[in-house]
Amino acid sequence: MGYNLIVFFFLLFFSLANAGLNFYISQQESFRVLGLVAELAYVRDGSINDVAQHFVVPVPSHIQELCFVWVNADSKAVKYSIFTKDNSMQPVNHVSLNISNQGVVPREPQIFCLLLPCSTYLPSKLEVSMKINFTSFNNVTVLNVVMKKDCSSEDFRNIDQDVLSKVIPAEDSSFMLFVAVGIAFGVLVVSLAAASCFLCPKHNLCRQQPQTQRTIAPNNGTAVYSPVQASCTEEAGVATLYVNDPAAHQIVAEDKPSFRLQRNNIIIGKTLLEGTFGSIFHATLQIPGIPLQDVIVKTVKNNAAETQVRLMMEEGTRFQDLKHQNIYPLIGIVDGDGCRPLLVYPSVTYGNLKRWLLYCRGSLDGSLPHPLCTQDLVTIALHVLRGVQYLHQQNIIHKDLATRNCVIDDLFHVKLTDMALSRDFFPNDYHCLGDNENRPIKWMAMESLTRRDFSTASDIWSFGVVLWEVTTLAQQPYVEIDPFEVGRVLRDGYRLTQPVNCPDELYAIMAYCWSSSKSDRPTAPQLYRELHQFHQTLNEYI
Repeated sequence: MGYNLIVFFFLLFFSLANAGLNFYISQQESFRVLGLVAELAYVRDGSINDVAQHFVVPVPSHIQELCFVWVNADSKAVKYSIFTKDNSMQPVNHVSLNISNQGVVPREPQIFCLLLPCSTYLPSKLEVSMKINFTSFNNVTVLNVVMKKDCSSEDFRNIDQDVLSKVIPAEDSSFMLFVAVGIAFGVLVVSLAAASCFLCPKHNLCRQQPQTQRTIAPNNGTAVYSPVQASCTEEAGVATLYVNDPAAHQIVAEDKPSFRLQRNNIIIGKTLLEGTFGSIFHATLQIPGIPLQDVIVKTVKNNAAETQVRLMMEEGTRFQDLKHQNIYPLIGIVDGDGCRPLLVYPSVTYGNLKRWLLYCRGSLDGSLPHPLCTQDLVTIALHVLRGVQYLHQQNIIHKDLATRNCVIDDLFHVKLTDMALSRDFFPNDYHCLGDNENRPIKWMAMESLTRRDFSTASDIWSFGVVLWEVTTLAQQPYVEIDPFEVGRVLRDGYRLTQPVNCPDELYAIMAYCWSSSKSDRPTAPQLYRELHQFHQTLNEYI
């Protein structure tokens, strides 16, 4: 009798210790994957459903991920550790989670996903098991979830499609712990990086490919103007623009005359990029007594409105006083002569970073992709982050961090640029939510999107998206989400998925940038230390 009583109290204590734990597949997800209008509960109020645990979830071939909901409503924290295994017999597990493999079960219902992409590395009949250990009061509850997926009819070319995941906003300490632990396990990084589709021999980079033109952006048949001095005529390749408001051209203070250039100092060359209202030209800067200098010129077309001219000048002169190796400098301005203004920058061999990444992927002009090593992708991110750190030291918030607002030069140094004419050159990256203002919705932090609250922390959120862009070679973020729904899905905990073959440690750094609370995000110096240490670990083992 006494023994049974002890067992009873032990079981009662164990049940109460996990009484607030729930783990299930929602009714909506069950209908999406199984076609059943029912919730599949694995753990309900701390009790494991043995029937569900032995149920093999059949995942259709077109489903790329299976999502679960979990919550710990108890006052005591419940830690978890997750292990996944597939039947591929490969040394690297190709099935991945969009959360860390260990941490704390959230206090509010949150969603996470197990990514189940088909590939040529996996068998046509994919079997996956996910084991979760829940720990509370030094007691461990073990849950097993088994899935099967038919990959025989999968189109492997679509494996890198952008899939939304639901990342749990973890506590600051758990994220830092995960990043630290991940960096310590350098050997694991090596195995993950070696599986990357971007991995290459150490020196097999884009820069080794023969370059036949000054920038990688194709001209698409754009006429090349003969080198003549720029004037207010169409024959010089610069259309006449008359603006009724003279102030639209005079954003730069008059106490900086050395910053102004004469129009006859600019020899316009070929068109590099053209939008609806703006153009970018290759040009030559010709100043008496100074060697000729290749430059890039931004300007507006003759159909640009006064507000567009003013906006270009305001945004184009934000960084005019800054000097840093990772900030794209503005050489000078041509304006005040009744013609359309010109913003003059130094020439960069590979041009816009976003277009260069697309070129390396092979999607810009249909050519074969040029592989990039994981180290190179992290190096690009470090260059961007250096520029961000410098801006924050100068008390400047960028507000539009993205690969489209970066350039890469002949030494493969990446530099942050202003956002002048970006809305025109990359219209698919900006959206209007009914307020007549085009904004980079899918790069913006939650507080910037909902409250127009911009800070160094909102720049860090955007940098996380930049890191995701670099890792995916310029895929579009949240491609499946309507711009009007972005704010809602972010509040619901949705985040960008872990890119295919992106090391867990690198994705943890991205996710750290996307914490819902501004105070939980890292500062630029903290982020730089983590990325730099990760980069050093890669170099040591590869």
